[in-house]
Amino acid sequence: MFPLPTVQVSDEAGGAPPAEQKTPELPPQILAPPNDTPIKRTCATMQPFTTNTRCRDTTINAMGNEIRGYLVGPMPAEEFLEEFLSPTTIPDYQPLTSFSEGAFDSTVSAAQETSAYNPFINTMESFAPGLSFIDTHSNADKINCKAFSFQIKPDVCVYADGIPRDRQSSCDISTTEVVVEFKCEPHHNPFYTPADGSSRFISETDKAMDTLGQITSYAAAQLGAQYRTHAFSVLIVCEQAYILRWDREGVTVSSAIYYNKEPHLAEFFHRYAQASPAVRGVDTSVTLASVEEASLARLKLDLPASWRMLKVTVPAVDNSDPITLIFPAPQPVGRTPIGRCTRTCPA
Repeated sequence: MFPLPTVQVSDEAGGAPPAEQKTPELPPQILAPPNDTPIKRTCATMQPFTTNTRCRDTTINAMGNEIRGYLVGPMPAEEFLEEFLSPTTIPDYQPLTSFSEGAFDSTVSAAQETSAYNPFINTMESFAPGLSFIDTHSNADKINCKAFSFQIKPDVCVYADGIPRDRQSSCDISTTEVVVEFKCEPHHNPFYTPADGSSRFISETDKAMDTLGQITSYAAAQLGAQYRTHAFSVLIVCEQAYILRWDREGVTVSSAIYYNKEPHLAEFFHRYAQASPAVRGVDTSVTLASVEEASLARLKLDLPASWRMLKVTVPAVDNSDPITLIFPAPQPVGRTPIGRCTRTCPA
């Protein structure tokens, strides 16, 4: 509390010094009786699984602002698919023939965001056999993402094994193939269709930067926990979807896809399910170590038995024998993925 000002009282006629200093009196304050405890309506309680969650939004927003200078787009969806998942790169490719307008009616008509996950999963699995779509929106990855100051829990994680799992299980970003994030409010969309002649397509509002930062954090976690040349993710905002391709140079964003009317999103997952690991973005020079190799390496490196172990073979040089190195899987850090590819580890 600040001290109240004092008032000097002087004899103006004679110019005499002030006789005394007085503090003005304030009228008594009458406080209204309390009615009831007010209902808490902050974003932390009303929207607990969005980018608004308290103590996380500042970091997320900063990541969005940092990555926006590395985005390229919007690339027409058909060109995006032909460039990055062309059927010519997929042996024995089987084209998509089962899509029809209205296939995702149950997804776009969902009353709230969380109600859209299972309808989306059920529909998309019919277009992409061999992929597992798992609802992970409330089950964060607590093993691989300890270095993040916030939880990594995408709405849907896509895995390549095709093994049936619980529809809601913990996120494992170290084996995730594609991350799918939903937003049910248009003002959370970081992208828009540019006007004719304009190259700007990124919204600069705080909500847009929150979303952009959120999907960036997921890409950073995935690229940090795996050895990949690139990774794909999907952002769904109401009736629109965007496919993003992330690598260490930047991000390519597709044009908006009205996925309940247009086949491009279903086509993306249909092609992805048939693509080789290299086309999907996996660095095929790095593989899982065998059980015996992993056990011996953990013993030598004094690592816990739960740590995933990987291996890479260094080719022979000057008639020497090739060398196989066994090393622990990397741990991602909470920074944007651009340019941060070099990692060191014991082997």
